[in-house]
Amino acid sequence: MNEPEGNDEAAPPRLRSVVRAMIWATVPVLLLVQLLASAGVEASSFWSQIRQLDARMARVAESRAELIAEPLWKMRYDQVTGVLNEIMHDETIAAAAVYDDTGAAIARVVARPEGQTVAEVSRPIQYSNGNMAVQAGRIAIAYSHATLYADTGSRMVLLLVVGLLATFATLIAMRISANIFIGRPLAAMMSAIQRSKQDGRAYPADVTSANEFGQLARAFNAMQHTTSGALDRLGHMAAHDPLTGLPNRRSLTERLAVASRDGGRPDALVAFCFIDLDDFKGINDTFGHEAGDQLLVHISQRLRRAVEAEDWVARLGGDEFVVIRPEVSNEASAHAFAQQVLAAISEPIRLHDKQVVPRASIGLAVRRADDPELSHLPTLADIALYHAKSKAPGTVAVLDEALQRDYRRRRDLELAIPTGFAEGQFEVWYQSQVDLESHDVVGLEALIRWRHPEHGVIGPAEFLPLIERSGNNARLTRYVLTDACWALQRLAAAGRPQIRIAINLPPSELADHSLAAELRATCARFDVAASLLELEITEGSLINNIASASETLHRLRRLGATIALDDFGTGYSSLAHLRRFPLDKVKIDKAFINEIPDSAEDKAIVGVIASLAGTLGLTLVAEGIERAEQAAAMREMGVRFGQGYFYQRPQPLDAVLQWLETRPAVESRVLADSPSIAPEFAA
Repeated sequence: MNEPEGNDEAAPPRLRSVVRAMIWATVPVLLLVQLLASAGVEASSFWSQIRQLDARMARVAESRAELIAEPLWKMRYDQVTGVLNEIMHDETIAAAAVYDDTGAAIARVVARPEGQTVAEVSRPIQYSNGNMAVQAGRIAIAYSHATLYADTGSRMVLLLVVGLLATFATLIAMRISANIFIGRPLAAMMSAIQRSKQDGRAYPADVTSANEFGQLARAFNAMQHTTSGALDRLGHMAAHDPLTGLPNRRSLTERLAVASRDGGRPDALVAFCFIDLDDFKGINDTFGHEAGDQLLVHISQRLRRAVEAEDWVARLGGDEFVVIRPEVSNEASAHAFAQQVLAAISEPIRLHDKQVVPRASIGLAVRRADDPELSHLPTLADIALYHAKSKAPGTVAVLDEALQRDYRRRRDLELAIPTGFAEGQFEVWYQSQVDLESHDVVGLEALIRWRHPEHGVIGPAEFLPLIERSGNNARLTRYVLTDACWALQRLAAAGRPQIRIAINLPPSELADHSLAAELRATCARFDVAASLLELEITEGSLINNIASASETLHRLRRLGATIALDDFGTGYSSLAHLRRFPLDKVKIDKAFINEIPDSAEDKAIVGVIASLAGTLGLTLVAEGIERAEQAAAMREMGVRFGQGYFYQRPQPLDAVLQWLETRPAVESRVLADSPSIAPEFAA
């Protein structure tokens, strides 16, 4: 059966294979060297014995030649045969023969078959007697090397057996020593590594030897200890906020996942408070980011002190905190707990020797401990927080079904924005601006609506924040600009070429230096004059983009467009901005019109605005006129133009054109009385 891949248990065999590899690389070489050395010694000994045997046979032949010289000369052949028989006891001699001086064989002795004879030695037989010396014949001896070969072969076999036994003993010794000195230390270190990989803890390698492996194991253990400490610190940093030391978003996710998996008492309720500081950006802008960090640290300390030991506090980033109470008896107790947290946050703090009162909004979500949606608590509480921030900052908003429905609707609309653009679901409606004296229509304001296939017609207050959050502000502005230029074409064709159209610019567009070029190109495409466009901006957009806004507005004004300040009086340092930017019109916010003529204060405010606008040469437009007495009051205070439901509700262009047909055309004097904006084409 095949072993499964990636099994940690397969690691020790791989370690032992190191020892086996070392043995199998060493033993064959050792055996070969041993055999070659033994064979060399035996070969040298064999050839030495061969040479000794050849020399001995030569001496035997010479000595026997002397003994048989006289008997051979005197023809006593039986003595010659006797001498030959004497040497046949030597087992290496196979045969011997004596020949006379004529070459005839006189005596011949054979001890073994000739097939075994491998060598022969021959010596002459000299006979001398006094002054006579003759060659009587010769002696020949045949001898065999078989005995030497046999002995050498036996010794070689013996050496091979001894070598194999010695190699086997060496193998066992090497195996034991390699396991002791190499295998076990490596296995100990590898086991420590594998265990550390499983649970992230440091496990020392149990190696006590004093050799290099012992030193390596001690260095490994020291490294494990150092690495473990570093990993612990990194793990803490990964799970905690570096500024406040509180658990972070990752810890929150893990905690909720564990709580959702393990559950709790079925009747227990979990209270989740999502906290967001109000106007934290103002703290940073006023006192600096260092003071902002100091405030966050103070808030984190207050939250720790305000909760019980079993509660849990975390910082998710920026000015967002989370407080979880794992067990509350009911929703009322959870709400009281959230109010307690809010009160702790709102205690005054000194920053740069100045007393600051922090403010926060809290979104509260309460769920059962065994609720499968427990891991979604941040999202659920964020729904309530969104409501608190937008409707009642500085309060606790409790998640309920209505808020969840609003969230689902808001989420559906946000996801449907691309489809809305692609399918032309956004419609531009128009509301008239009239001369309060003559009641002539002098302009139209372009107002966006969304005709959703499921939700019907949706007002801009609901979807414009979603457009901004999705990053589609520029796309919507171009969409409205294109429709406005097309509407100017139709107005001219309907005999109303003098009517201007006002469009609203979101704050982000004031930072886009390409807007002027696009406006010029769009006007050229529809063959309409840029002077027929009025661009409305808010005071907030000017404050947040002072440098870029001023440059963009000057570019637009050089094209001939009119610049109007919308919702005047509801923003920041309005009077200073009237002088700082190239403005032509000021639109008084309807908040100052609603109570007129009954409110003396509102009348005084509008009167001051009218006087200031007259001094600066600005045209005034009153928004939100819904009753005749309001229109009359505006005329009395010197406000020239107005718009509101009293004159016409926003309608699609076709309906506006039909409505205009029922009204007399505006005379040329209306344009003459309107602000004179001469296009400037300077670079």
